[in-house]
Amino acid sequence: MSIRLEKIASLVNEGVGVADVGTDHGYIPVMLRRRGYKGNIVATDINDGPLNKAKISLAEAGFSDSVNLVLCDGLQGCEPDCVDTIIVAGMGGDTITGIIDRAEWTYKPGIKLILQPVTKPEILRYWLVNNDYLITDEYLVKENGTVYQIFCAEIAKPVKYSDAELYVGKFEKIRNSEYFAEHIHNHIKRFKSAVDGLKRAERSGLDAWLEINDIVLNELTEMRRCYDDDCK
Repeated sequence: MSIRLEKIASLVNEGVGVADVGTDHGYIPVMLRRRGYKGNIVATDINDGPLNKAKISLAEAGFSDSVNLVLCDGLQGCEPDCVDTIIVAGMGGDTITGIIDRAEWTYKPGIKLILQPVTKPEILRYWLVNNDYLITDEYLVKENGTVYQIFCAEIAKPVKYSDAELYVGKFEKIRNSEYFAEHIHNHIKRFKSAVDGLKRAERSGLDAWLEINDIVLNELTEMRRCYDDDCK
């Protein structure tokens, strides 16, 4: 099974219930039941197709009667009292941000968010830390040659993130990952290319964007230096 989804499932603690938003094939609900999770499980998707696939997966695993499949946009069809853990994985960070932002009932202590953006993690992290969420854990996993970011958040006093950390994660939380060096290298390469391209453009109006990219590049380079030197 998927290393990425297995990691996400492993982060779920026993509790009232889990909402798996955008469940697709229903793999996470199956994993949770196989792990012995006893709470409610609500699997949502905005389209019928993925829910039908999830229905098949659940039936084949023998869990058809223990997972509630709901056709809805994000968390709109989820009963707030039925869950205390929300999983949103495999979407853009901007999309995940919108899903959480529209579900105002999630904004309370005791709700755990498990999030895995495939793009734009900086938008999601920025929104979280500016809306009184503490990002409690950060993980890097590698699947099919791609390093994925997974993080958990809950309502609590937030911790400040540098510009670079919004993109790659809190240095102190990911530095011990076996994929840290590759993760940082990929982002340094990305931002170096962006900075070089902006410098060659020589167009007015790009100075601010160049400055932002240059700041992130410098912070990423410092992260790598600190990692190589085993900074404390």
